[in-house]
Amino acid sequence: MSTDGIFMTKEKAKIYRYALKALNGEISTEAFAQKINKSLRQAIRIKQKIAKEDFLGLKHGNTGKAPVNKTPKSLEDELVKLLKGKYHDFNQSHFIEKIYDIEGIEIGKDALARIAKENGLQKLTYRRKNNVHKPRARLPREGMLLQFDGSEHKWFLNIVTDLLLAIDDATGKIIEAEFFYGETSNNVMKVLKDIVQNNGIPDAFYFDQAGIYGKIDREWESQISRALDEIDCELILASTPQAKGRVERVFRTLQDRLISELRLQKLECIKDANKYLKEVFIPEFNKQFGVIPADSSPSYRENKFDLNMIFCKKEARKIGGGNTFGYKSFVWVVDEKFNYTNRKLNINTHLDGTVSFDIMGRKVAAKKTNKDYRFVKRAA
Repeated sequence: MSTDGIFMTKEKAKIYRYALKALNGEISTEAFAQKINKSLRQAIRIKQKIAKEDFLGLKHGNTGKAPVNKTPKSLEDELVKLLKGKYHDFNQSHFIEKIYDIEGIEIGKDALARIAKENGLQKLTYRRKNNVHKPRARLPREGMLLQFDGSEHKWFLNIVTDLLLAIDDATGKIIEAEFFYGETSNNVMKVLKDIVQNNGIPDAFYFDQAGIYGKIDREWESQISRALDEIDCELILASTPQAKGRVERVFRTLQDRLISELRLQKLECIKDANKYLKEVFIPEFNKQFGVIPADSSPSYRENKFDLNMIFCKKEARKIGGGNTFGYKSFVWVVDEKFNYTNRKLNINTHLDGTVSFDIMGRKVAAKKTNKDYRFVKRAA
């Protein structure tokens, strides 16, 4: 078969048949245009091409030519190499962003999708389950509600750590995040304290019903609920995981993007990971994924509290005769001139491990004796 031939569709055969009639004077050019449903100018062009080239005049002018926007083979090979190697765990959108910033390569989303599909390098995307929950509208002002959660995962170097994170409901921005070894009360209070120090006091925090936060059906106060109550910040406990859908989706995005970024940076310790997270990743994330709130005026209140005395572990003791109290199996004495017998004393273990004492918010000095509190209690 000649390489100059074409396969005629029914439509092309129809055009060719009527073109011959127009060339033979059996129908007018205007009638030819109407028969093939083309403009008069296009019909004249087609008739002239067929008169010159016969049925080959029906070939499109670009037939056999490479598209002007075709990706060069050398670039395709380089992209495949990067997809298999350095950026093997990046999704396609993330990959396009990074190779533009780091490698100086610009590629379209559709072109990359084609190359990845042809080479079996498509990354499976998350599929939403069939049960659909009606989305809740965002609150209008920044600082009205912060959704807080933790995620235990192998974030870097196959090391299991907990990422504690708070996002703003109005903007979707990450307000504060940090890696820890464990989702403990102390670690959570460290993040909450940083939020209040850097932004002010929000109207409310939204938590799940983990024991360190509290339970809806239990009337007891956790260290975190006590601390938030002291700064007049509402604590809301979610009844279902779907209620915290926004922060759950952020974690899904981070497990896709942040893990790849940390591996690319070759970070080897939690200190370096936190530095990169706070100084580089979060600003870039907020710039790309943050939204503008409906009301531009923030809802944060100015902090006027001593946060060191609030975001700490508080233990209550009743002061006995001689200003004594028990702590860690030893007798301690309130080293003050005033008689505090029968008063309530708070033992505050701060985030840095230091301990202080206060009575109704007033700091007092205390010193440890050599007496074992257990024996003293038994004797009493």
